Amino acid sequence: MPGTDAESPGFRTVQFALKVQDTRIDVNAQLPEGAIRPAVLLPIIQNLSNSLSEIAERRAELVGQHVSCREGCGACCRQAVPITPVEARMLSEWIAVQPEDRREVLRARFRHAAEQLEESGIAQSIREASLPIEKAHIHALGLKYFALGIPCPFLEEERCTIHPVRPLRCREYIVVSPAEHCAHPESKEVIGIKPPVLLSQVLGKWSAGGDAQPFEFILLTMLDEWESAHPTSEDRAHRTVPELLQEFLHTFASENAASPSPD
Repeated sequence: MPGTDAESPGFRTVQFALKVQDTRIDVNAQLPEGAIRPAVLLPIIQNLSNSLSEIAERRAELVGQHVSCREGCGACCRQAVPITPVEARMLSEWIAVQPEDRREVLRARFRHAAEQLEESGIAQSIREASLPIEKAHIHALGLKYFALGIPCPFLEEERCTIHPVRPLRCREYIVVSPAEHCAHPESKEVIGIKPPVLLSQVLGKWSAGGDAQPFEFILLTMLDEWESAHPTSEDRAHRTVPELLQEFLHTFASENAASPSPD
C-alpha cells in the first residue's frame, strides 16, 4: 500500500518505494483527491518507466554493451508502436489542445498513415486479430508495417516532438547494436535489451477510464480510429488515487516477480 499524507486542499502527497532487482526506486508526488482518470497517474508511470530503462542500461554496461539510441536517429520511429488505452486518450487530448495549424498538420499525418495501412491490409489484419495476438503474428505484421516506411506522425527531422510524453513502448525499446542495423529489423543484427518490468503490459490492462480489461492492442498510427470508437463520454472518473495505485502496484509486483533475475 502506498503511503499518503494530506497536503493542500484537494491534493495529497503519495509516497512509495519499489525494489527492482538490486535497485530501490522512490516515488513522491502530489495527486488530486477524489475520483480521477488513470491519465493523472501517467507522469508517475512514465518516470518509473525511465527508471526501469536505466536499470536495464546499467546492466548492459556491466557486460560491455552500450545503448546506441541517439537523438536524430528515427529508424525505430517507423515501427508499429502499440499504445495503451490510457495513453491513447492522453495523446488524443494532447493533440486537441495544440494550436490549430499544428493540430491540422498532425491530423493530416494520421490520416495519411491510416490510408497507407488500409491499402496494405494491415489495418484490417489488426481489427480481425483475436487477443492475445500470437507473437509470430505480431512479428510478421511488424515487418510488413516497417516495409511501408510510415514515419510516426510526431516525428520531425528524425526527432520525436513529444519525447517527454512519448508512449511507454517507445521508452522500452532499447538497442545496444550499431544504429545502422535498425534500418533492417528483419535481420538478426539488431540487439535489444528490455527493462526488468514492461509497464506497457501493466498499463495495457486498464481501459481509458481505469476499468480492468484484457490487454488491448492499439496501433499509434490508428489513433483516430480508436478515438472515434471511444468518445471521451465513455471515460468515468470513478476510482481514487489509492485504489488505482493499489491495483497498479499489485500488477507491477506480479510482473516484477515474473521477470528473470539478473545473472
